[in-house]
Parts: sequence; C-alpha cells; structure tokens
Amino acid sequence: MYDRWEIKDDRLERHLEHELKRRNLTRRDLVRGGTGMASAVGLASFLAACGGDDDDDESASGGKPEKYTGTLRVIGLGVDLIDPIKEAGEKALGYKLEFEVTDTVTMTQRALTQPQSFDVFSGYVENFDQIWGSGNFIAVDRSKILRWDEVTDLVKFGRVNPKDSKCTTGQGDAPFRKVYVDAVEEPGDGPTAWANEDSQTEGEEPPGLIGVPMNFNMDSLGYNSDVIRKEPGELSWGELFNPQWRGRAAVLADPRIALEDTANAAEALDLLSFQDKGNMSEEEIDGMFKILDELKKKKHFRAFWTTFDESVNLMQSGEVVIESMWSPAVALLQSSGEPVRYAAPKEGFRGWFGHLGFPSHLTEDESKLQAAYDYANWWHSGVPGAIMMRQGYYNAVQGTSRRFVKPFEWDYWIAGKPAAKAIPNPFGEETAGIKVGTVRDGGAFDERACRYATWNSFFNDNDQLVVDRWNEFLAG
Repeated sequence: MYDRWEIKDDRLERHLEHELKRRNLTRRDLVRGGTGMASAVGLASFLAACGGDDDDDESASGGKPEKYTGTLRVIGLGVDLIDPIKEAGEKALGYKLEFEVTDTVTMTQRALTQPQSFDVFSGYVENFDQIWGSGNFIAVDRSKILRWDEVTDLVKFGRVNPKDSKCTTGQGDAPFRKVYVDAVEEPGDGPTAWANEDSQTEGEEPPGLIGVPMNFNMDSLGYNSDVIRKEPGELSWGELFNPQWRGRAAVLADPRIALEDTANAAEALDLLSFQDKGNMSEEEIDGMFKILDELKKKKHFRAFWTTFDESVNLMQSGEVVIESMWSPAVALLQSSGEPVRYAAPKEGFRGWFGHLGFPSHLTEDESKLQAAYDYANWWHSGVPGAIMMRQGYYNAVQGTSRRFVKPFEWDYWIAGKPAAKAIPNPFGEETAGIKVGTVRDGGAFDERACRYATWNSFFNDNDQLVVDRWNEFLAG
C-alpha cells in the first residue's frame, strides 16, 4: 500500500516522518494490520491530519488527535501581540489566546520570579541570555519544529547565505551564538552555538533550542529627508550626533538599545572604539557616558522616547529630524505622505530576533505543552508572517507567507522591487499608502540581512552598571 503511494509534497513528507517518530512507528506500520497506525486512525485521516489538504493552519495541528481546549497565555513586549495575530491564531488553532503586553523589565522579572503566570514567553535572544540560568524554562525540542529546515540561516549560521563572507554577523547577541541547547524539554546548559564566526559548523546540530525563532528585523535611524538630504545607504550612525541637529535628535529610552545606538554613532565618528558593543567593558561604558553627558549639556537630544506613538509624534510634528525608530513607525509615516526615510547605515543595522520560550511548568500538562508547540509552529505557517510583513518585519520562515500577500507587497517588502501599487498603511488605516515606484529603504531582504553592525544584547558582565548609569543620566 505505502509503496504505491506517491508523495508529491515535501511538506507532507516532513509531516509523515514527524508523526512516525512521535508515535514510535515505522513506515512499515502503515501497511500492517492490528496495532499499526494506519488501522488505528485510518491512512486517509492520518494524511489529512498531517496537512495534506494544504489549508492555512496546516502546521498548527501537526496531525495530533488530542486538542487543547483552554487558554494559552502569551507574555511579551507587544511587537507580535496584536489583535490580527490573536484573531488569526485562535481561528487556526482552535483554542483561546491571551496576550499580555508589558515592558522589558516586567517580563524579565516575571520570567525569573513568576514563570507560572504565563505559558509562552514571547521574548528576544538577549532576554534568554539573562533568564536561562534560572532553570525556569525548558529547551524546545528542535525535532518538533515542523519547518525547522526552512528557518532562516541567520539563526543557525549567522548569515542568510553562510557562504557569503562579505555579510557581517554583527556584534552582540546574534541568534546563532545563543539559540541552541544540549537538552530537550528540560532546562539544560546553554545557550550555545553550533556555527563559528565563519559560519562553519562543528559536530552534530544540538537537539534543543532556547525558543522557537519567530519574527525579526533590522533597526536603525528614521530621518526627515526634506531636512537631511541623504539617501538611506549614505547615512552613517554618526549623523545622530551631528551638531546641525542639536535639539532635534531623539533616542529610544531603553538603556541597552540606547547605548548600542549611540555607541554605533560614537564609533562611526572615531570618538571611541569597542571590542564588542554588545557586551561593553566598564571602561567603554564610562567613555560612552562621558560623551552622552556632554551632548546632554549641549541640549542635543530633544527626547528619549519610550512608546511607539511618541516616536511617531516627534517625527511628524517636526520636533525631531533624526531618531532611533522602528520599521512600522517609518512605514506608518511614509504611508501618510510624510518625508521620512529609514537609514541603511554604512556601518550596518542593529538587529533583534524574537523567540517563543516555554516555561518549565508546561511539562506538567501534556496538552498545554502541545498547544505551545502548535502555536510556535503556526508562526511558521504563513499567515502570521504576512501580517508582520506589512509592518516591515520578517519571519523566521518567510516563504510560506508569500501566498497570503499580494505579489506587489511581496516585491516591495521582501524582493526590494519598486512598489507597483501604493503600499497599504501597516495598521489598516485609510491613507494614501507608500507611493508607487518607491523602493524599500535598504533594499531587498538579502541585502538588509547582510549588514548587521550589532544585535540587541544583554551585557553579561556589566548589565546592571548600564541600567544604573542610564537612569542616572536621564535623571541628571
């Protein structure tokens, strides 16, 4: 029976292999009677459960007959915890989602002291670097991530194309340095790397992950192109300190990110050099705050913003002409006709990468643990990637989202082609859209992902010093 069955879908083949392994069966069991899986559930229903119908939520079920009926609680910063994701997720998964949006400090404290208060931690690589040693999280079983083979090589090797040595891996908590764990569904030691700095791997790929790779991006500076007349690729991080923009510059108030952005500016201007801007020494931190204190005395900074809306209002009002910005903030302003561009700095972008982590209490409830895996796999199914793409973000498995957006949208956001039609407002608001003929600042995904300067990071040796000094700086 099985020998005469022709598999034409690689995804179906992966699902079959996954199910056989999970149920401790072989392909031969498909043609046996008695206790074989085919006789237990029926070959047709098994293939349907594996996703043979190719519908939108094919990767969510994983072919498992048990169904979680409770509410899966997800905590995070809110980049991905938005209503369209919640609505699409509940429809695909068949259970309720509860999203709790908070700040970096709060979610970290909850992870360390109240891990029972949530079921999925929608965090970032640098968060796991800080909380992994608590033992409050389990390593995700890599074999249960149905599309792991399709996850971007940035996660595994540090480069979109591991063979392209011209691409930079960036300093700090790049995911390839931190994503693996030598354990499965237990805390385990780690995080660790599989590939070295040259994107060459050593030994077998580790079986566990700190979390399931999700959405990511490259952050930089937004600027008023009517005032700063430079193309995105011509702009340097050093422009942030240009005395021409005194009183009209702004920085995100997060201490680690602010220090990295301003360190990129300081190094670009040869004011300081760093061994690793993602884990600065005490001497390097002292040097940075001397520069920042001097700039503050000169009233260089108009604001240190804390919310998305604040960054948009500062730029739209004309109060600032250059600032740390997030991609959807720039897209929002561009779709409304504002003269705002997003720098593709000569020195490279500052990157971040979201991962879905599993608290250890999930091992006490098999159905909830499976629901967490289903939620994570759904993030690779295409619909979430399409929703996030329209805000300027990327997904760890991007190709599946292509059929959920219009061809002109894919061409603009991913392929780097001129917009054939006006690009819609990222939040569904009625605006003119990003103009026809516009090319995404920084170009195609492969170009942008090849230019990392730093990654959002946890400063292992001096993190508390950074936070304390930043608070003193703001209060002074």
